[in-house]
Amino acid sequence: MSYISHAVLNNLPALLFALLSRNFGLSHEQLGRLVLINFATRFVIDIMAIRLADKVGYRRCLVTAHALATLGLALFGVLPMLLPNHLVYTGLSLTMVVFSAAGGLIQVLVSPIINQISGHLGPGAMTLLHSFYPWGTLITIICTTIALQFTPDHLWYVIPIAWTIVPLITMRGFATAPMAEPRMLEQPSQPLRELARDHGFLLAVGLMVTAGMTEASMSQWAPFFVERGLGVSRMVGNLVGPGIASLIKANVRMTYGKWEHKFPLERLLRVAAIGSMLCFAGMALIPHPALALAACTLSGATIAMIWPGTVHRSAERFPRGGTAMFGMLALGGDMGAASGPWTLGAVGDRAPEGNNRWFLTGALFPLGYLTLLLIDQIKQKRKYLNSNREMEATP
Repeated sequence: MSYISHAVLNNLPALLFALLSRNFGLSHEQLGRLVLINFATRFVIDIMAIRLADKVGYRRCLVTAHALATLGLALFGVLPMLLPNHLVYTGLSLTMVVFSAAGGLIQVLVSPIINQISGHLGPGAMTLLHSFYPWGTLITIICTTIALQFTPDHLWYVIPIAWTIVPLITMRGFATAPMAEPRMLEQPSQPLRELARDHGFLLAVGLMVTAGMTEASMSQWAPFFVERGLGVSRMVGNLVGPGIASLIKANVRMTYGKWEHKFPLERLLRVAAIGSMLCFAGMALIPHPALALAACTLSGATIAMIWPGTVHRSAERFPRGGTAMFGMLALGGDMGAASGPWTLGAVGDRAPEGNNRWFLTGALFPLGYLTLLLIDQIKQKRKYLNSNREMEATP
C-alpha cells in the first residue's frame, strides 16, 4: 500500500501535464521543473530520513509520510483553484515540496524493512516490493484516465482529492500493524563516512542516479508523449502506452524470483540498459505512431529491473549498510529522477512542434548507466582475480 501511495504521488501530476498545460498555459520546461522540484527536494528528505528513522522510529516516520501524502494530494487539487492565475505555478511547486517529503520518507524507510524481514530470500523479495510501484502506477493510470474521460476540464481538481483515500488507509495501517524496527537489529550498521570512502559504493550511488534518470524520464513524459507527440487520444494513449508498460514492469518484478537463476542479475542489468536505450530511440525516431507507441510500451520490460536490481546488488555488496546505505541509494535515485525529466523537458522546449526527436536525449541516461555498470563489473573482476592470485601465492 505504501508503494502504491508512492506511485500515486509520482505519476498523478504527469497524467495531468497536458491538462495543466492547456488550462494554465504551462510550458514543457515548467512541467519538467515540477518534477525537478519534487525529486530535488527529496535530497534533503533522504538525508533527514537516515537520522530520523534511528532516532524517532520507522513507524512514526511512515505515519507522518502518509499524512503528508494525503495533505499533498489535497493541496494539488485545491491550490490551483483558489489562487489567481499568475500564482498557480507557485501553488503547484509548493505541492511538489509536500509530495517530495512524503515520497522521500517512503522510499528510504520501506526498503530496509523488507530487507530485514526477507532474510535469505534473495533479489526476489526486493523486486517483489518494487513490483507494487508499477502496480500502483497502472492503477493510477487506469483510474485517472477513466476519471478524466468523465470529468469536465474545469472539475479536474476532484481527481487528486479523491486519491487521498489511498495514503489515508495506508497511514492507518502503519499506525496499527505489528512491526519490527530495523534500527533494533543487533548488528551495527556501517557509518555513512565509511561507506562514502568506498569507491564501489560511490559507483553504486552513481548507478542509482542514472537509473533514476532513466525510469523517471520515461514514466513522467510517456503520458505527454502519447497524447501530444503521437496525437493519440488521452484514454487510448495512456492505457495502451504507459498503462501496458506498467503492467509489464510489474509482472517482470513480481516474477523475477522464479526465474532469477536463469538470468543472472549482472547480465540482466546490462541487457536492460541497452533495451532502454533502444526504446528511447524508437520513441524519438520511428515516424509511425503505432510503432513509436510499441517502443514506449516495451520500455516497461527494459526498465523494470534497473532500479530494484541496483538496490539489491548494493545490499548484497554492503550487507552492513543499514539505513545509511538505503538512504544514500534513494538520494542518488532521486537526484536522477529530478534531473532526468527536467533535462528532457528543457530539450523538448527547443524542439519544433510535433517533432519527437527530443526523446533521443533520454537514451543518454541508460547509456550512462551501462557505462558505470561495466566499469564497476571490470573493477570487481580485477579485485576477484587479484585476491585469487594472493591466495595462490600464500604458502
